Amino acid sequence: EYDYLESVENLSSGINAEYGHLESTTSTRFIAPVLSSKVTPKNNPISVDITSSGGLGAVTDGKDVLVFEGPSGNVRRTLSGHVADVECVSFFPSNKVLLTGACDMCVKIWSVEDGSCPVTLTGHTRAVTTLGMVGVGRHVVSGSLDGTIKVWVCGTQQCLSTISPQAGAINQLHVIGDQQAVSDSSALILSATERGLLSLHNTSQSSSCVFSYQHSEELTACNAVNQNTLVAGSIKGDLITLDVRNSSQPISCYKRSNYAISSIATDCNRVWCSQRDGECYTINTDTTLQCDTTLSGGDCDAVLCLVAKGGVITTTSKDRILRRYEV
Repeated sequence: EYDYLESVENLSSGINAEYGHLESTTSTRFIAPVLSSKVTPKNNPISVDITSSGGLGAVTDGKDVLVFEGPSGNVRRTLSGHVADVECVSFFPSNKVLLTGACDMCVKIWSVEDGSCPVTLTGHTRAVTTLGMVGVGRHVVSGSLDGTIKVWVCGTQQCLSTISPQAGAINQLHVIGDQQAVSDSSALILSATERGLLSLHNTSQSSSCVFSYQHSEELTACNAVNQNTLVAGSIKGDLITLDVRNSSQPISCYKRSNYAISSIATDCNRVWCSQRDGECYTINTDTTLQCDTTLSGGDCDAVLCLVAKGGVITTTSKDRILRRYEV
């Protein structure tokens, strides 16, 4: 462990008064990647996802998606079918099916086992930027630059509902609910938007907004710590935690740098964040604002995506290297 008291003091001096401060006793540990693999030699790997077991992963490569073996990084197959760059990927809970969204305004469902694409969902009018899964995967959710969130029924390939927060592009969404639940009625969709609105909507009622918070800057990432605690990141590096029972003000705000937060993931009671200056770290979501772990290896290359599942952290960066960490 390395005591970075001096760094904390220097950082704290640049934090706006409305933000909390880092504890002066904070110490951090650095974790090196167990795997660094250049699996996308042609294009920036904008999005990555891994299965719940960590055995397989999927990463974008321009118009294609590369399915790779998690422990080794070796590419197993290439999924080709989108006619424009793929922006987001997400595995179904079964780990055998993959969901993709792209700049061609389409959402596709793929078989990871044979590479076939039996379903293409159309309806967005601009690029699809973010995806989510409801329950065991009977319904999927997509967000777009067109400012809408669509809930799709996989079996019928129909759009169940369209949510329009009226706050510009949907930068990221997260579905809150039991992933193993058979019924999808209790799920909520958390979304972060271009105009700084963080909102919660019911999956089955397009007009039902159960929570909203307006930030002063564009929100680029969001996730949920639990049913009551939300976390969002901004284009200026603000990391905000909120309680859904009180939308008037955040629980806490933390700012490590002025670079945009690209991803927020929750795993094993931790909140992991990545930023466009190459930083990846975990932070407590209580008022002590302690950063206890930093992932090394990314240097100053922008981290484009971070996912965390079962103690395995996977990141992609502008250096086109996929890194795997085991925490």
